[in-house]
Amino acid sequence: MRYPESLLKLARALSRLPGVGPKTAQRLALHLAFRREAAADLEAALRGLEGLGVCRLCGNLAEGELCPICQDAGRDRRVMAVVETVADLFALERSGEFRGLYHVLGGALNPLEGVGPKELNLESLWPRLAGVEEVVLATSMTVEGEATALYLAEELRRRGIRATRPAYGLPVGGSLEYADEVTLGRALEGRKPL
Repeated sequence: MRYPESLLKLARALSRLPGVGPKTAQRLALHLAFRREAAADLEAALRGLEGLGVCRLCGNLAEGELCPICQDAGRDRRVMAVVETVADLFALERSGEFRGLYHVLGGALNPLEGVGPKELNLESLWPRLAGVEEVVLATSMTVEGEATALYLAEELRRRGIRATRPAYGLPVGGSLEYADEVTLGRALEGRKPL
């Protein structure tokens, strides 16, 4: 069957989204074609992104100069979490446990890909550290994330600021049987008394 070109164009655009394969894109396109109200809502939401930018302080998404977190006077300004991406920031916020400020690096150190300290959002980090007592290095648990955390820890030590790292370990509901050796080792290193 030959589909209308406008439907194919929509399906191709949707398939470029992360996690959306060709079949899912086709289903979504067909859904939007037959449910005009849903399509109108999606169109309005996409147009709303035109006013979205980057917070001038932390690198988070913002609808003005500052993101809602940087504007929040109730945040603990003595603690800052450094993350690789905005998605990482959102993950920490969803936990509801962190009430400090954030700084988004925009990636991790990766010399093989040509990503050094100058390619990360670091120049704006250093001035923000006035009054900060602890920086939580919440980079990913990859080789690049670990290298970034080690680099930042050394820079923070030279500035007299305490650097910490989130605890590693087993996920809630996880089974020891299925955990890899590195995760088990880190979980044992970070054990706490009950």
